[in-house]
This record gives sequence, C-alpha cells and structure tokens, in this order.
Amino acid sequence: MEPDRLLMLIGALVYTCAAALTLASLARRRPPPHQVVFGLVLIGFGIQSTGLHLRGVSVGGCPIGNTFEVLQFISWSVILVYVFTGAVYRVTILGAVSASLAAALALTSAAVPAWDATRRTNLFGGNVWVETHAALAFLSYGIFGLLAATSALFLLQNYSLKKKRWPSRLRFLPSVVQLEAINLRLLAVGYAVFTVALGIAFVYLIIHPSAVFPTKLLSTVFLWIAYGVVLVLRMRQSLFGRRLAWVNAVLFLFALVTLWSVEASRKDHAPEPPAAQAAPVRLPGRS
Repeated sequence: MEPDRLLMLIGALVYTCAAALTLASLARRRPPPHQVVFGLVLIGFGIQSTGLHLRGVSVGGCPIGNTFEVLQFISWSVILVYVFTGAVYRVTILGAVSASLAAALALTSAAVPAWDATRRTNLFGGNVWVETHAALAFLSYGIFGLLAATSALFLLQNYSLKKKRWPSRLRFLPSVVQLEAINLRLLAVGYAVFTVALGIAFVYLIIHPSAVFPTKLLSTVFLWIAYGVVLVLRMRQSLFGRRLAWVNAVLFLFALVTLWSVEASRKDHAPEPPAAQAAPVRLPGRS
C-alpha cells in the first residue's frame, strides 16, 4: 500500500478510536474525556493531513482528482471545521460525532479500490482559480457534513427529552439551544464558503463556457439555492428545530449523491493518453 493511502487509513482509524472512547464513556454513564478525545482527533487530523499532502505532491495539486481523494478531502474538512468549532464550544460529543463522520467517509473511500484506480495529475492545469474553487467547494461540503452531524445530535437530544429515553446517558449531550446556535453558525459559514466557490466558478464559466459540465452545474446551483433558502427561512424563524435538522441531513445526503456528476465531468474532460511510440525506422537493406 502506498504511504499516502496508508496514512489516510491510519488517520481514519484514529478518528474511530476517538468516537469509540466517547461511546464507551457514555455507556458507563461517565462524561467523555474532552482533552483525550480532542487530542486523538488532532493526531488523526495530522496523520490524514500528511497523507493528503503526499498525495497532493504526487499528483501536482490539490488531491481531489477521483472519488477516493474527494471523500478523503471532505473527511479532512469535517475535522478542520471541528478543530475550530470545538475550541469555541468545547463540546466533547461534537468531537465524537465529527470523528465518526470523518472516519465513515474515509473508510468508505478506501473500501472501494476502483475509486482510487485513476490518478489524475496536474488536474487543474496550473489554474490557481479553478483549484481554489474546487477546494472551497469541497470544504463547504465538509462544513455541511458537520452540520448534518450536529443536526443528528439535535434530533437525538430532542427525542430523548420528549420521550424521556436514555436520560442518564444523554445528559452529556449539548442542550438543544446550544445545538441550534451551532447549527446556525455552521449553516451560515458553510453557505458563505460555498457562495465564494460558486462565484469563482461563475467567472470561469463566463470565460470558458464550454468547460463546464451541465449536470454538474445544475446540481451545484440547485444545492446552493436550497441551502440559501434554508438559511433565509432559519433567519426568519420560519424553519427551525426538528424540521430544520431533518432538512440539513437530507441536503447533505443529496450533496454526496451529486458527487457522481463531478466524477462524470472529469471523465468527459480527462486528459488524453500519451501518444503511442512511433515504430522504429528500418534502414534500407536491413531486416
């Protein structure tokens, strides 16, 4: 196994350990050790970052050239956002949920070897703006992924309070008020990053209209409009609580489904294979 792929797999396993430690603490009705969980997440993040860096060096750019790399990058983005969010809120459960989501994405990407069969080098042809657009777009996917995870926490906490189920185990979860505040911030930041990414793409579309895959464009614009509508409704207090949590979860699943359009556009615009070597020239009179 290549060193970069091995490091990304080890990082995913460390995330799994952080999530398992939290679940074990909850099972024993004890508060999860925040510093230990946060430390494990940081270690896994460092290992995964090293693997992505090695892959980026080998492909000559941001490592998002196939499905394996894209899922790894989104997994990395989830943890990147948590590192800053966790430092603000100090929510241990959030670390466990982030680590679980990151590990699930990373391990899923590694479970299908065909997703890493095609290695695209110099994917963006040295165009910094296109590479920035792609990196920011997938970073926003990571933010939306963490938003879906915190929305799942909200649904679990809301269910526990209404049905009075698992009160001793779930008392360490953040309050629904705190989760609402976290969700709103993640939604606003994710949408802002997504908007910047699409703004760069729009400028590129004007200059090179034929270089944009129609299905990819339509699915991305739909996703941008959908998250925009959700943000406006949340700001107007028209969509909140359990319904908002379900919408956040469904939209992220849709975002993952639309990744096929990204891969399809790359296949259509894949670099041409190198020309076959010319047959050796035979000199007259020689066999």
